[in-house]
Amino acid sequence: MQQNTYAISGGEEGKSRLNILAAAMQPYTQAWLMNAGITTASGFLDTGCGGGNVALLVAKLTGEKCRIIGIDFDNEILKLAKEDALKENVHNIQYVHKDIFGIDYKNDFDFVYARFLLSHLGDPLTALRKMKEAAKPGGKIIAEDIQFSRQFCYPFNAAFERYSKLYPETVKRKGGNAELGSFLPALFTDAGIKIIAMDVIQPVFISGEGKQVAYETMDKIKSALIEEELENEQTINDILKDLKKFTDDNNSLISFPAIFRITGIKN
Repeated sequence: MQQNTYAISGGEEGKSRLNILAAAMQPYTQAWLMNAGITTASGFLDTGCGGGNVALLVAKLTGEKCRIIGIDFDNEILKLAKEDALKENVHNIQYVHKDIFGIDYKNDFDFVYARFLLSHLGDPLTALRKMKEAAKPGGKIIAEDIQFSRQFCYPFNAAFERYSKLYPETVKRKGGNAELGSFLPALFTDAGIKIIAMDVIQPVFISGEGKQVAYETMDKIKSALIEEELENEQTINDILKDLKKFTDDNNSLISFPAIFRITGIKN
């Protein structure tokens, strides 16, 4: 995945958004990884690791015994992830500047993971097959991804509604599919990965980091919206202003999209 096919801004701005998203997702991702037996991991590959938040989480759950590699196409964001690891005094994570289609790991990790990566790809099945190749026989392949159309807010808000239309269209223009979550089971089957656990969650927030994610995402797709001529800058700024006001309202509710989570095993 080349950077110009990614709908959301990267670098330092993108890292700020990813930190907010990771804080909101941490309890859910940690519970799913624990259910998959992550504490026994000797090798963990985080594909599309972004700011390295999950890699750091796994390092804390497994200790120094686990070899952890995070790959991402955004070299600037990887540098920031490395800085975070040093601040946390974590030394068993290696960050590699590469996209998932360029990896050549074979039978190398007992856990291979992707969160919110496959929905940005034009060929998620090939990416999932790459993940399977990287896993050891008996290793686990784990993916978390979204079905965007199922997100909601309360009460109705026109800015949120507009964002809910603009985000999937932007991802589509960039070659991805923001509805991919519901296709994950079929993708795992087509990739020859046996599904051993699956669920769907949808966190809803009245406050905190999770409630900020919609606004932060709308802000970080601004450049892509203008590039794809989906909205002009003034209209985007108006949407952001209204969405910020709605987000800061103590009585409003904002949900995440539905998040499909699958753990499969490589036979």
